[in-house]
Amino acid sequence: MDGISDTELVRQFRQGDTHAFSVLVKRHQDRLYRLASVYLYQQQDAMDVTQEVFMRAYKGLRGFRFHAEPFTWLYRILINVCAEFNRKSSRDSILQRGADEEIARIKDSANTEVTQHLIEIRGLVNRLPKRQHEVVMLRIFEGLSIEETARTMRCRPGTVKALLHKAQKQLRLLEGDIL
Repeated sequence: MDGISDTELVRQFRQGDTHAFSVLVKRHQDRLYRLASVYLYQQQDAMDVTQEVFMRAYKGLRGFRFHAEPFTWLYRILINVCAEFNRKSSRDSILQRGADEEIARIKDSANTEVTQHLIEIRGLVNRLPKRQHEVVMLRIFEGLSIEETARTMRCRPGTVKALLHKAQKQLRLLEGDIL
């Protein structure tokens, strides 16, 4: 089933093939987990949210209307679940503490120049406005094309380009603040 498209997997699932859903999960769980990790910081929270995304997808996939790619649909669910999680947990202070704990853990495991640079980049990206943060995550970190990013974010390709340009400009300004 590896050569089958996500859309075909959804069709097969809707016809009663539950194995097709398992393939869809295996195909996208790491990617969704990475995105959840950035939004939530804590590994356990990211795992819980990723699991919740797939539970909601399983329940809602029978109503999937094929207006978007299945990954786009899963990503939207992820964003909603992360937002709910953050609201329920009043995460503002916990986020910073979680980031500090993660940074300390990473420093302990590998105190290299590259690791430090990655920590700084992650901190800068997390300071971006929400839409700019989202476009950087999808376009740069996940490697989606402009068109895929636009579909995922439900906007036009020109908007993605503009947001990416603004994000790059903002990152340069933020980088100057910490130097």
